[in-house]
Amino acid sequence: LNISKLPGLISPPKPTVTLQPQIYSGETVTVRCEIQGGEGAQWTYEWRQGQVNIHETSNEYRINSVNESDGGGYSCRSTRSSSWTEWSNSTPLRVIIPPKPTVTLQPSWTQIYSGETVTVRCEIRGGEGAQWRYEWRRGQSNIPETSSEYRTTVTESNSGGYSCRGRKDYLLTEWSDIIRLTVSCKLITQQDILMLIYFTHFIQKYNKISTKVNKVLMEL
Repeated sequence: LNISKLPGLISPPKPTVTLQPQIYSGETVTVRCEIQGGEGAQWTYEWRQGQVNIHETSNEYRINSVNESDGGGYSCRSTRSSSWTEWSNSTPLRVIIPPKPTVTLQPSWTQIYSGETVTVRCEIRGGEGAQWRYEWRRGQSNIPETSSEYRTTVTESNSGGYSCRGRKDYLLTEWSDIIRLTVSCKLITQQDILMLIYFTHFIQKYNKISTKVNKVLMEL
């Protein structure tokens, strides 16, 4: 017998489910069942996700490290003595899978010469609103950098495969695909060649003059 349906009796108020409507996989969310006007009563609660019952009897339900299976509509109802409220309307929870980052280089070519400057960027498409901290590595070695990009004047030791991932509270994206950077010895330019020829010619001329001077000195 549902006492709340008897004539002349006031039905308990309908509950409302509140939650953060969208959240990243790995984060924590609290789902609450609120009964306006029934705050002073000792309620026991029932929960369900879709049509599946949840084993929770308090007015809030905490989900640690949410994943895709936690997404869906949440509803609740409450009981006091023999009186039941209606089920609340279903409130949806959307679990967002963090996008996979991408590493880009500026200049965009993957072969560069020692002494040039390169900017390495970590881009997380669709995650622009989040306050990400970044982790970097070259090969299996961590790079002490936490911003989305960093600039470096490269040497041959900077060659290798670069990857990144984003961190937000307890949330981590997966590692990006690796982008390879090859740093070569600086090419000799035409100007360098001309300078080398000039310097060689100067040394040869100096040696000839020095030889003549030494010969004259020896004849004195």
